[in-house]
This record gives sequence, structure tokens and C-alpha cells, in this order.
Amino acid sequence: MLEVCTFSLEDAFTAAHAGAQRLEICSNVSAGGLTAPAEWVFVLKQTLTIPLVAMARHRGGSFVYTEEDWVLTTKNAENLLMQGADAIVFGGLKADGTLNFDQCKKLNDNLGIPTVLHRAFDATPSPKDTLEAAIEAGFSRILTGIGSHSMDQLQALQKQADGRIQLIPAGGIRQGNAQRYLSIGLEQLHSSAITQIGHGVNAKEVQALLACMANNQHLQLSK
Repeated sequence: MLEVCTFSLEDAFTAAHAGAQRLEICSNVSAGGLTAPAEWVFVLKQTLTIPLVAMARHRGGSFVYTEEDWVLTTKNAENLLMQGADAIVFGGLKADGTLNFDQCKKLNDNLGIPTVLHRAFDATPSPKDTLEAAIEAGFSRILTGIGSHSMDQLQALQKQADGRIQLIPAGGIRQGNAQRYLSIGLEQLHSSAITQIGHGVNAKEVQALLACMANNQHLQLSK
């Protein structure tokens, strides 16, 4: 499964037409992805058949959220859900850097659809403990860039997850390094497929990533 992170409607259509199997809908690439207008989800839902995952993150910077932040996160998530999002990406931490379990579980319970813990996961003091908390809080997937600096740690987390939650590697994944992630048994990749600063999704990069995944699958079947 190739998930492409998109920051505009143009990006989303480019990625989908190039063969992306799931889209993450965001805005503001410089902030690492913020909530996009809910109307984008509505428009895409009417025209595309692939799953749409929408980011509920109203500001950049620290993942430590106040009560007001959680109110806005909840409002954004509910709006995106109403417009047809198939899953919501969110997360938040307490002042000590650990997952804000109560708030995350509350929102997960209220939404009632698959949810993804975003890269707040990477900012926690113990990803190992956070993985267990994420499962208990009701997240379906975890988006993490840990593999960009420690493939061994990512592999250990994958083993710990043991099918209870899906890990989606992110953080600069392109055709040149995709095989590193696929070789440790990960079946999903997350990429913005941006190859030039200031440009959007590169259709050829999307297709190259899909080719890497297809080739890896072929290698696994031939063993």
C-alpha cells in the first residue's frame, strides 16, 4: 500500500492518477502538514475511489496541546469525517512528552472510524511505551519517521506491534531508499513524492515507488 501525502487538490489528483493507493490530505507543507479545508475532502470523495486519510492538526510546532487545542482538533476531525474522510490523522502529547492518552482515546471513541497517530509518536521519550498506549487508545496505525535515523529501532517496533497496529514509515521515503523499508517486512509506505523544493507531487516518483513495491512483492513470492 502506497500512501501519498498531498498538500493541495492538484497534488491529490496527480497522486491518484499516478496510481497512489491511499491519500493523506493536508495543507501547509512547511509546517509538516496541517488540516486542509474540509471541502477538499468532499471534492475528492466525489471523484476518487481510493481511501482518503485527513489530517486534523490546526497548528504547527509543539505537539503538547492545551484544552483549547483539543477542542479545535475535535472540531476539525468531525468536519473532515462529515465530508467523507475514511480515516483521521491526529495526536497530542502531555507536558512530559508522553501521549495524551485520555484525549486521544476520547476522540477515537467519538469518531468511530480508523485513526492514525501522526509523528507526535516520534517526539515521545519512549516510542516502545507509546506504541502500547496507541493500541490501547484505539489507533489503527502509527505514522513514524524513526526509520530515517534508525532502521533497527523501526524493525524492533514492527516486531513489537506484531499485527496489533500498523506501522507506516515516513520521513523522506523515495524510490532510492524504499527498498530499505520493504526489506524488513513493512507493507505500507508514506511519501510526499516531492522531488523538487517548491514543487508538488511528482507523478513519476509515485510510479517509481509503486514499481519498487511491486518488485519487492515479486521477490518475496519467488523465494
